[in-house]
Amino acid sequence: MSFHRTLKLLAVVVGTVGLPSALMGQKGTGSSNAGRTSTATIMLSGNVITQDGSPLPGPVTIERLCRGRLSWEGHTDLKGYFTVTITLSQPRVGDPESGAETSGVGDLVGRASQKAAAIPQSLQLGCELRGSLAGFRSSSVRIPVDEVGGVGDVKVGTIVLQSMQKVQGVTVSATSLNAPKDAKKAYDKGHHAAENNKLPEAQQNLEKAVQLYPQYAAAWQDLGWVYAQQNQLDKARNAFTESRAADSMFVPAYVGLSSVAVRESKWAEAADLSARATQLDGVDFPAAFFYNSLANYRLGNMEQAEKSAHKAETLGAQRSFPLVSLLLGVMLANRQEYAEAAEHFRAYLRAVPTAPNAEQVRQQLGEVEKLGAAPVKAEAAPPAK
Repeated sequence: MSFHRTLKLLAVVVGTVGLPSALMGQKGTGSSNAGRTSTATIMLSGNVITQDGSPLPGPVTIERLCRGRLSWEGHTDLKGYFTVTITLSQPRVGDPESGAETSGVGDLVGRASQKAAAIPQSLQLGCELRGSLAGFRSSSVRIPVDEVGGVGDVKVGTIVLQSMQKVQGVTVSATSLNAPKDAKKAYDKGHHAAENNKLPEAQQNLEKAVQLYPQYAAAWQDLGWVYAQQNQLDKARNAFTESRAADSMFVPAYVGLSSVAVRESKWAEAADLSARATQLDGVDFPAAFFYNSLANYRLGNMEQAEKSAHKAETLGAQRSFPLVSLLLGVMLANRQEYAEAAEHFRAYLRAVPTAPNAEQVRQQLGEVEKLGAAPVKAEAAPPAK
């Protein structure tokens, strides 16, 4: 098989991969998982500072980002210290779903050990904490999964805020601050139910929240992910659209719409929506650059696809979306940059060694390594005059 043919086949694998499970990579349909999960309560503590050492202008919202989905977890005190408690569903060791496939590229965590299987899936998939404060860009800290072992206090370190004037969009919608008490209560219940993969309960409470307060952008966004997790894509698209209508600067709504367009293979729509997300906020949503890269790859816009993939990689998207490495590997190999392509293939295989296409990628890697090692043939000298 020629190298070109192999690359072409690999491109099909890249192009047809589905969207990772919408709710933080968890797999399931709510009540069907009853009896198969336990819960893990984790306390995460750290502090937030400004890059220039100036005092914080006020409390900072602490957010958790998992596979492009944001959730609020708490706030700092006036000195920047925080402790947040996260309660998540946790597959029991030995259950069939403890190693279940969590995305279109296969099991992101593998079955390396019982210790890994015991860690909540949502934490295994590259979840991070960051701060949110108007006018500032935040660094992020990875939740150290190796230290998670049930109930306990995990030190996550320091989050740094940098003044950022170019970010136009918002990660926290002002509509949420104006929500009536009953709507806020319903949203909180729905949000926590969604975190624990209790989808019917989450759906019921989030639908109540938006009925009580139709301008609730955050509730519409959460409801969109709940619908998407249940493969109700028409409802998901409508919910994300309502979220965007409630607050046109609310970036998560655009990320959600992009994700639905990707799942439906509406590549032009996915490219436009994800581009809008990156225009509003080119820092906080690496998922938007991933969707933009994949969409442009499928549209044949290789220059933009590679540009977005590199940006996604710079922002750390490959931790949640390993396919970024595979996309870059294919594009670099097609440009005959074999050494760099090989490194990206290796990165992909390190991240998802048991992916359905892993063997094909290993074969591809072997071809790329051979081509990279092949000596360049000197051109024949022109005949003497």
